Amino acid sequence: MAERTFGWVQEAYTISNLKNVIRVFVPDSAVNKFLKEDKIPRLISNEYHKDDMIKYLDSDKICIPYALLKGKGTPKGFTRSNAPCSGIIQAVLPGQRKEYQSDWPADSFLRWAISIGFLDYDRGNDTCSISELGNRYAVSIDNSSDEKEILTEAFLSYPPVCRILNLLEAGNIMTKFEIGCQLGFVGEAGFTSIPQNLILQGLSSAITSEERSKLLSDTEGTSDKYVRTICAWLKSVGWVIQIPKSVTVDLGYLTHTDIIPQSYQITLKGKKVLKYATGSSKFKRIDKRVMWDMLSTKPSDRNYLRNRRTYLIKYLTISYRSLDEIIAHLKTKGMAENKGTISDDIQGLINIGININKSNDKFKIMDNIIGLEIPVSIKSDSTSKSDISVLKDDIRKRLNYINHKYLVLIDLGYDGNANRDYELQTADLLTNELDFKGARLGDTRKPDICVYYDSNGLIIDNKAYGKGYSLPIKQADEMLRYIEENQKRDKALNTNEWWKIFDIAVSKFNFAFVSGEFTGGFKDRLENISHRSHINGAAINSVNLLLLSEEIKSGRLSYNEAFKKFDFNDEIII
Repeated sequence: MAERTFGWVQEAYTISNLKNVIRVFVPDSAVNKFLKEDKIPRLISNEYHKDDMIKYLDSDKICIPYALLKGKGTPKGFTRSNAPCSGIIQAVLPGQRKEYQSDWPADSFLRWAISIGFLDYDRGNDTCSISELGNRYAVSIDNSSDEKEILTEAFLSYPPVCRILNLLEAGNIMTKFEIGCQLGFVGEAGFTSIPQNLILQGLSSAITSEERSKLLSDTEGTSDKYVRTICAWLKSVGWVIQIPKSVTVDLGYLTHTDIIPQSYQITLKGKKVLKYATGSSKFKRIDKRVMWDMLSTKPSDRNYLRNRRTYLIKYLTISYRSLDEIIAHLKTKGMAENKGTISDDIQGLINIGININKSNDKFKIMDNIIGLEIPVSIKSDSTSKSDISVLKDDIRKRLNYINHKYLVLIDLGYDGNANRDYELQTADLLTNELDFKGARLGDTRKPDICVYYDSNGLIIDNKAYGKGYSLPIKQADEMLRYIEENQKRDKALNTNEWWKIFDIAVSKFNFAFVSGEFTGGFKDRLENISHRSHINGAAINSVNLLLLSEEIKSGRLSYNEAFKKFDFNDEIII
């Protein structure tokens, strides 16, 4: 089985391009003929099987291998901007400076078409064909009432559309970050949202327009990207409008107000179509299309999580079920789970747009779910829960005060490509969930995070590593430099004067390294930094950071007592 991930879409916005993608599958449509007779012969070389492409497009019932639709990535010796055209959908989509797009947008449009039911995907053969709804859409007259009705049915069958419309239903303007933090599964990598106050903190210190632009357009989590993409569709059909929103944040050392351009508000038309999603009043409820793939995306045991959530959905569509009944049912599937895990899964299902009702501590899915099946190849596989998921489930039971969304720190701490997200979520935990003042700094020649409480300050270095962090000498020396800069506070040492983040009342400092796991001789390096700087520090992994936070928020540990744990030049174990 090819490794494809459907159900979530980024960077595919234009409905007219979507319609051309669907028309590829209609024999002898204008798009189909233009591809066969002009674009493919002219743009695609024999190396990429152009003759096979034309043969598939010339069939009476068009069914095309996904690889020929998407094309290949950037070949060696090329850049994305000059890579050759190698896929049918690449040739359909116009580029900015050339006639075609790369494989990434082609894949995004295919995901879009499959996710809303215009294309059918055959997992066993890794092929795409047009659905009945897709055919109706392809042959509909552009901008006709028929086309609008088909788009309404397709979009409202896609749960994340309903989730976003429901969040906007009250009429308030919401930023992509305010929506993004409520979209997706709780505390899981693959559904991250950048904390809005950290965006405003960055904007408050941005000097150039380029810095501001990068923060507003490029700094976003995966869920924020999904929001931006979906809201582009909803703008196109008139269900939402984009209105810049003024947002104020208290950063402790200053109050800052700024504008978030990517903010959205529902229209009257959007409120009306939302009734179709809920089946309220005279409107017939539209079935929800849920794809197995959309139930988890990044974790190493995503197939296990997808299967568990599939069993959960199917069980909750029959009748109202208690948590105990759900746990007993999952045991029959070989899955031993606790109430906290199931509660978070239910909230995750709500967060992706599934309508779940709660009555007398029992839950039921009110939607008619279509398209959800565990792939045959996965059923026969020995899918099992990863050590990280087992660890998260154990810690979840111990977090009664800390929001479970911060469990994502456990995922991020082991992801070597997630340093920025790891820093942002750590800063969010300390400054939003707890009452530390400070912020993520995270730029060149600045510590990753600085926080303080009363007279105590902490300089933090976050490191996400797949196999544990040994605290190399280079990073130890970097921390030492930050400590010395903070001690001397001389602009000649560092012109950005990052130490101004600390209140003037802060007089005692510690340093800390935060990672998923620590290995090797990290303790020697902690002691070396302390010996040379005359201040003490500690290492703390994601799990113990969460447990320390729980102790603080529950009131069992004071902030002053928490800082004392960073005084022993060792790893903090809760």
